[in-house]
Amino acid sequence: MHHKIISYVQNILNYPLEEIKTITRISHKEFNNTFVKNNTPLVMTAMINDWPAMKKWNLDYFETIGKDKQAFISKGNIRQGNTAWEFGDFLNYVQEIKESSTNNSDAYLSNLSIQKLFPEVMNDVDFSLISNFKKYNSTSFWIGPPGTITGWHTDRLNDNILAQVFGKKLVFLVSPKDNSKMPLSDKYEPGSKLCSVSMENFDQENHQAFKDARVKYTVLEPGKTLFIPKNWWHCVYGIDISISSNNFGHTTIDHFRMKSVERVKRILHAFGLYGKNCVCHYYDESGKRQKR
Repeated sequence: MHHKIISYVQNILNYPLEEIKTITRISHKEFNNTFVKNNTPLVMTAMINDWPAMKKWNLDYFETIGKDKQAFISKGNIRQGNTAWEFGDFLNYVQEIKESSTNNSDAYLSNLSIQKLFPEVMNDVDFSLISNFKKYNSTSFWIGPPGTITGWHTDRLNDNILAQVFGKKLVFLVSPKDNSKMPLSDKYEPGSKLCSVSMENFDQENHQAFKDARVKYTVLEPGKTLFIPKNWWHCVYGIDISISSNNFGHTTIDHFRMKSVERVKRILHAFGLYGKNCVCHYYDESGKRQKR
């Protein structure tokens, strides 16, 4: 499946896809000095081998600990497509993902807070590689079937480490040096910046500039981690039934820079005065706007 996606994306682009630099292991200090400070992406293949998550996390495990839990799921590529959310029983969504080979589900338990939903598994992961150097950190997990798409976006000033625990994902990256080739979307997502380019529905006429972007990629297999530096554009495809965890981290200075601008946007957005087309709200059966 990932070979077809890679080939398809390559046919869009005018320049060859480049594989992201990959190493086995790295010390915390070298990682921070060489990659974080230089805003350079990196794949690491053996940094999470000893995580308890690598031995425990699968769909059966989350079924055993997910009783009486509720969560949001997204449907399809909500960043470049329709904003489609559902809220319901966590176990029902896990079962839907389990049966995705027959029901063609695109249900995605995406960006769920471990601290809020499953605080008991916080010790199953260890993001000290980045969290030791950041004042503010948040840890999430992601469970989805094959075919999920997280469309082009940046996490603004958050540095992000994505750890693949189960299944595979295909990740594409574009440097902020190519911002001029990543046209901004009018869709709003708090804390993120969205691009209007949809690769699965590529608009040849209006997105010619994107064809000249220098796109990097990697196939994240179980046990691999990917460092996505702040302001780097990324797009993620689920290849298998997949379970991942990630950590967003930023410094005090970046926290102030983000919050000073984002706070105003969020206040206006809460009252429907900014970003009416958004990722963070949905409309219930009566047509009333609800916050995710």
